[in-house]
Amino acid sequence: MTKHLLFFSLLLITTSLSYGQKLNITKRIDSLISSQTRKPFNGVIVISQNGKTKYSKVHGYSNLETKTPLSINNQFVIGSISKQFTAVLVLLEFDKGRIELFAPIHKYLPELTQGWADTVTVHHLLTHTHGNTQLNKRTLFKAGTQYAYSQIGYDLLAKIATRTSGKSFTQLSQELFDKFGIKNTFHPDIKGYKKLVKGYTEQENGIITFDSSSLENYAAAGSFISTAGD
Repeated sequence: MTKHLLFFSLLLITTSLSYGQKLNITKRIDSLISSQTRKPFNGVIVISQNGKTKYSKVHGYSNLETKTPLSINNQFVIGSISKQFTAVLVLLEFDKGRIELFAPIHKYLPELTQGWADTVTVHHLLTHTHGNTQLNKRTLFKAGTQYAYSQIGYDLLAKIATRTSGKSFTQLSQELFDKFGIKNTFHPDIKGYKKLVKGYTEQENGIITFDSSSLENYAAAGSFISTAGD
């Protein structure tokens, strides 16, 4: 199955543009989006440069059944962008001297009795080079020798940051958002998502169905909630 995410965020890095060039880029982006006739884009696009919004458009619906139009302030489950928040929280603990990036994770999670906990490091978890797919199974490869994208690795990172800080991961993330004025972004347990859109999955037969499992992923790996603006 293919995820049909109602979210689209872009960062455009450009040189200084004239007014005419900016208009041309706007038209080109509009043309690109409108050309998707077989599978029309549904979501929010925000392009920014140096903190200034260069392009902002909303297309489609927040609820496909009721045809409720999307708004620029709608909130979305942002999937693996969540990992960026988790990485920041772990590195803040590193800055405070509470975490060593190349220390085995058994140092921080002594309850892990698996042998790989003595060879997998925090750095391996951050860079998806640990090879772990399930806690109670052997790793796919020797830590540090290969790359394999991982959800569980970031859940372990959240547990480590919780252990070293003495705070819940929910509290840690909310403090980060409050510090930087990110007002519409939340750990799912905060329940601050008053404008959360419905999520959908495209089945193999092309039918779009409501996906009720969007918030069931590891929060640290894929279930944070945010807006395109944030």
